[in-house]
Amino acid sequence: MGGYYFCQAPRAQHPFYIESIGIHIWSIEELCYYMKENVYLLDETILNDKLCVWLAEELGLKKLGRLLQKTLEAGAPAMDFVMPIFQECGYLTRTELLYFKEELLQVQIEPQDVRKKMKADYLVNYGMYVRAIGEYENILFTRNPGRLGTQFYAVVLENMAAAYAHLFRFEEAADCLWESYNALKSRKVYDKYLRILPLFLPEKRYQERLSQIRADRDHAEAMKADTVAILREALESRFAKEWDALPVREQLAKLKRDYLKMSQG
Repeated sequence: MGGYYFCQAPRAQHPFYIESIGIHIWSIEELCYYMKENVYLLDETILNDKLCVWLAEELGLKKLGRLLQKTLEAGAPAMDFVMPIFQECGYLTRTELLYFKEELLQVQIEPQDVRKKMKADYLVNYGMYVRAIGEYENILFTRNPGRLGTQFYAVVLENMAAAYAHLFRFEEAADCLWESYNALKSRKVYDKYLRILPLFLPEKRYQERLSQIRADRDHAEAMKADTVAILREALESRFAKEWDALPVREQLAKLKRDYLKMSQG
């Protein structure tokens, strides 16, 4: 996680596994830190029977475990489940607790698709790209542009493209970017699309695609060069003079092979 607090309470012999981001926590302070920093991830992957049992058996907080179990059985909102955990160890100051309450209440009244998008964005930040893509897909499958507007779903597609790109699935990323661009005609998204095309299209198909979308050739070449520069910076071992002497096309071909090799399990 992004930081830590000094834990004065006992640590568990067996950690609690947070399924959504694939981490283990060992104390109630670590649990509080996670909840405070990940308000959009407070769902059934953590607010469940297993957590109640873990608090009661591993940390000896039997009264708290029983209280949370009753809260679950009553179908109470996340607020009623989370607040007793913070209060148990006095993790937050009074001001911090009020701020957290307001934040969680705001989350609970947001439209469902907004909550799903924020959850997916959090998952991307944790490197859980496959799960994030699943969340984005669910949003797009049930989308209602009249409710949230075309711009919201265009941003979902743009963020989904980023998740695909992290998995080196450049073609799927390009498809998302193109759909996003068609929705809003964003120049930023269009440039992202041009940058990613050379990563999966052979030269002939790349040129054909530029013709299909009537791209400005000089601008497209500038975006391709930008892609090369970005990837080259990421691969520090490629800064030799021999590398500089290669034509841009050969540099790009080598970088593509390296990235595809890196993406293989």
